[in-house]
Amino acid sequence: MVTFRGNVAMKGATMFRRVLLTGFAGFLLCTLASGADSSGVETWFVDSLTKVFPADMARETGQSIPEIPAARNQHVAIQLALRSARPLKGVSAVVEPLKGLKQGVIRSVTVHPVGYVVVGSHTKDTPPEELIGETPGWYPDPLLDFPVDVPARRTQTLWVTVAVPAEAVPGRYDGTIVVKEGDRVLAQRRFRVKVLAAVVPSARSLTVTNWFTLGAKASKQFYGLEQFSPEWWTLVENVARVMADHRQNMVITPLMNLIKPQVVQDELAYDFSNFDRWVETFQRAGVIGYIEGSHLLGRAGSYDAGLETDIVVIEDGKARGLTVSPDDPRVAHFLTVFLTALNAHLEEKKWKSIYFQHILDEAHGEEPPYYARFAEIVYRCLPGVPTMDAVDAAHMPTELRKNCDVWVPLLGRFDDQMNLIEERIQSGHPVWFYTCLFPNGRYLNRLMDYPLLKVRLLHWLNFRYNLTGYLHWGWNYWSPEPMNDTQPVIDDNTELLPSGDAFIVYPDRARKSVFSSVRLETMRAGIEDYEMLRALHKKNPAEADGLAKAAITSLTEYVRTPEPFRRIESQLLEALSK
Repeated sequence: MVTFRGNVAMKGATMFRRVLLTGFAGFLLCTLASGADSSGVETWFVDSLTKVFPADMARETGQSIPEIPAARNQHVAIQLALRSARPLKGVSAVVEPLKGLKQGVIRSVTVHPVGYVVVGSHTKDTPPEELIGETPGWYPDPLLDFPVDVPARRTQTLWVTVAVPAEAVPGRYDGTIVVKEGDRVLAQRRFRVKVLAAVVPSARSLTVTNWFTLGAKASKQFYGLEQFSPEWWTLVENVARVMADHRQNMVITPLMNLIKPQVVQDELAYDFSNFDRWVETFQRAGVIGYIEGSHLLGRAGSYDAGLETDIVVIEDGKARGLTVSPDDPRVAHFLTVFLTALNAHLEEKKWKSIYFQHILDEAHGEEPPYYARFAEIVYRCLPGVPTMDAVDAAHMPTELRKNCDVWVPLLGRFDDQMNLIEERIQSGHPVWFYTCLFPNGRYLNRLMDYPLLKVRLLHWLNFRYNLTGYLHWGWNYWSPEPMNDTQPVIDDNTELLPSGDAFIVYPDRARKSVFSSVRLETMRAGIEDYEMLRALHKKNPAEADGLAKAAITSLTEYVRTPEPFRRIESQLLEALSK
């Protein structure tokens, strides 16, 4: 018996085997092919933009070998579902390198079983037609390791990722997915990738950051590692590689955790060795890119709690950290000394041009004057460093207009402020957007009970509205049992987060790393789309803009099923291949 949390009734495991197809008619339409092997195992291809639930059944469409179009330097996904009348033990799958019909081989091919996780309740204030699946229930998300056991009459999907080399020769490449139970072959299914001349640019023009934690508590809880131990630095390195592979190019950097204060001749000085190792680790992996300095101001609890800030003082000849009110008279002196030392170090390391400084997340109410006060110190002590923060574009006080250089408004809060956003962009200031608990309703987001197409289109929206960055707060803020609880609590344990809002990866303790998810893979695909749209825009602005508008009509109107999106995607690849 599994107990669901939240305001839903406790139900037994039988509930998990029932999944409504409400809002999920696209599954049947997106099924590519089905077939039963002599082993009695039924397999069928499913569009990778379609989430497959445990109770979903196969449907034959007549296309025995699906053909997936791809650009060079692009990642494409193929999803194969399997179902058996009897339990299967120790199931695995392999895909050999793809062979071209004329010449060439694509060797970078991986396959993972898609795991199921618990979603206890649907996202609030969202129309039923915008949701998929039934709650409480099992939802597909993490990409795990083989072997897996497949219960009888429970659908299991396999996720194949093909990384097309930038130098691949255009043409058709054939591959075969071989599914085994132990040493016994259960099924063999062929597929084809059609590589076009289009190329995903290697340069990463869209700035992407997902906030994450590898702090002492999380590292101990999920990995059994002490922060700053050699094994912990291995974890940081492995996490950095996953981020870089999924085109994240900015890393939140916890200043007060990494930069160690010390007393030298009765004055505060700072040891930057952990800071340097952190930055250099993410640089080597390819994430930096950009350094995102953590917030100088925070709150003492909930969204409307009083402001606080961390400082360091000298007591009894030793450096001591304190959390105090921003009105404390010691704050200005501390920040001046600390940020001046940071500025000198950034200049010495030649990192200043890639450094951004946060001040306060989502400043509101009586907080903007404090934002302005702290920004003045930043501008004075870190000259030339831009400030950036999540803002409410519907209420932009003078203090934020003047002192926040990079606006990151919440999607769903700037529908009526597009003129303001466009004016800001035209004045030479970048504008990004972010998602968190919100938006819901008819907006795009990457929540668990939303279709994957909403994830893919997030970065089409970036291109459509000339928004050059994306931020999300929750990369790995896991609940104690991430597979069984995708809705951590907030506000003193009084409110559940929407499913999947707090994390998009899963802890992989054995490898000191993380497991990816179908949402993270789909997000990477959307980022690659963005870069191809930018590349097409340089050749033919009208064509690129037309494709973006065909996909995204407005902030709440866009293609909602895979079929029309696939047609637009094909047009993008063909146009960029000319």
